[in-house]
Amino acid sequence: MKKIFFVIIFFANLKVSGQDKPIAIDLSTIKTELKQNAISVGINYIKSLDSLFQLQDILVANKNSLFQVTPQFNVQTGTSDAFSSINAKVTGLFMTFRDTTIAEQKTPNTARGFQTFPISIGIETNNKFNIINGIVEAGWVPWYQTQGNKRTPKWLKNTKFGIFLQGGYKFGIDTTNFTAIGGAKDESKEDVDKAIFRAKSSFGFNTNSLFELSGVGIALLGNGDLWYDFLNSQVYYTIQGKLRCYLTNNKDKYFDFKYQKGSGAPNFNEGDQYGLGLTVTF
Repeated sequence: MKKIFFVIIFFANLKVSGQDKPIAIDLSTIKTELKQNAISVGINYIKSLDSLFQLQDILVANKNSLFQVTPQFNVQTGTSDAFSSINAKVTGLFMTFRDTTIAEQKTPNTARGFQTFPISIGIETNNKFNIINGIVEAGWVPWYQTQGNKRTPKWLKNTKFGIFLQGGYKFGIDTTNFTAIGGAKDESKEDVDKAIFRAKSSFGFNTNSLFELSGVGIALLGNGDLWYDFLNSQVYYTIQGKLRCYLTNNKDKYFDFKYQKGSGAPNFNEGDQYGLGLTVTF
């Protein structure tokens, strides 16, 4: 129990692994792949690592490791041919760390990075639900944003990355009256009623507030995901860039000027869309 207490004491805020508040709702006006004006809606639920490992939430605490289970979901949908992607999963997160001694007590060594190993099970679909991918995923995500870690440059602590293996099955649902166009097309080479086997890598950065204009903080954010489809020898990707204007001091409301190339799973559409959105977090 003492070790868990010290974990809570030394965990720093992890700005880049998830938003400070777990729920984010985004409403945007966008230009789609077919140059249509559309409305995009996003709903995201994910907890940052530091908020996950609270005393009452830890399921298993061993000498140099912790284990936690949490749900996650991300919804991107919209009108016209806007990108659509719905991902929902339950993730078991296993974390390992080194020890040190402080005040004659063994505690996790926050001067070094921690290692996390997420294992997830969930689904991928789109807003028409004409395909549903059942996915099992295992990966490695290093956590080098701990407060006492002086070895990692400050700029690098504003980044995140991870690598994953994904396996599953693609289920098809009869939608004979629906024809997808533009950014709503399923451009994946994965066949319906067939197995799925991919590698995935993810990278992101968040500068937080670079400077302020009339009390409004300005930040740059970027995220990229790359998949390799082993069964079809295909590469898929999604890249997102945002210029963010924080509207409050606690950064719970903000405007984003955004650009996205590629929709990501499950459609893996290669189109473009860009626009302006307001996000509120809870």
